[in-house]
Amino acid sequence: MKKIIILDALKSRVLPLTIVFGFTSLLLFTFLLVSIFRARVIGIGYTIKILKEKNVRENNNFGISKVVFQQGFHDKGFDLRCMTWPSKLLYSGWSNNKKDRDFFIDYYVPPGKKAIICATTALAASLSAHPQKRFLYEVSKTELDDGLYVRVVVGVSEVRAPCKLVTGSVDCANSILGRQAIVKYEP
Repeated sequence: MKKIIILDALKSRVLPLTIVFGFTSLLLFTFLLVSIFRARVIGIGYTIKILKEKNVRENNNFGISKVVFQQGFHDKGFDLRCMTWPSKLLYSGWSNNKKDRDFFIDYYVPPGKKAIICATTALAASLSAHPQKRFLYEVSKTELDDGLYVRVVVGVSEVRAPCKLVTGSVDCANSILGRQAIVKYEP
């Protein structure tokens, strides 16, 4: 009889705790790791035009030039293309600038494809909360084909010190930071 009372008491506490923990985990996953908001539409035609003009102006037929876009967070909003379009991650890491190391993510966009940058809820909220903070991305042409490399600069160099303090490595948040902005292209 005593076992049944203890079992019932345990069941009445475990089920609500499991539901609360599951719901909290789902919210954190969506907030930090799912890119569902459109941060920016990349004007491929306009970007290629600027790259060509820059190559002619600098007489740079063989070198790689890049265009840097530093804009506000204007194109925000839920976009289904962020869930359905593919992406090709090339590399992510920290810049080598010793004064301010920024976290960046490199993507490839095939030739002739439209592209958008999708952001997580956390990045979208951060950029909306700080209107003076600019959304920075760089575009350059590939050497082999007419595709493009897109580098999204997430920033957040403030993460390095707490990571070093807690885990002993400055790279503890790289997997989360690498999912904050994703470049998607049309299939």
